Amino acid sequence: MPTCTGFEVMLYILEGRVRHEFGDGLKRSVENAAGDFIYIEPGVPHEVFNLSDTEPVVAVVARSDADEWAHIVTYDRNTGRLGDRLDA
Repeated sequence: MPTCTGFEVMLYILEGRVRHEFGDGLKRSVENAAGDFIYIEPGVPHEVFNLSDTEPVVAVVARSDADEWAHIVTYDRNTGRLGDRLDA
C-alpha cells in the first residue's frame, strides 16, 4: 500500500463513509462520514477503505506538493518498512 512522504494530504468527505487506518503498522483507525475533514501529516502511513459495498465515496482531496507522485512510496503494514516510489 502507498504512503506519502514529505507532504500533507487533506480530504473533505462529501458523500459516503470510510475507515481510515493509519500510523505504525496501520494499527489505529477512525471512521469518517460526509461532512468530515481528514488531515494526514507527512510520512504517516495510511490507507482508506470504503465502508459500503454499494455506495461510492465522494471526497475533495488536496495535497501540499504539486509533484506528489514523486513522494509516494509503498509501505509494508507487517514490517513498517518503506519501499519503492510508485512513479519509479
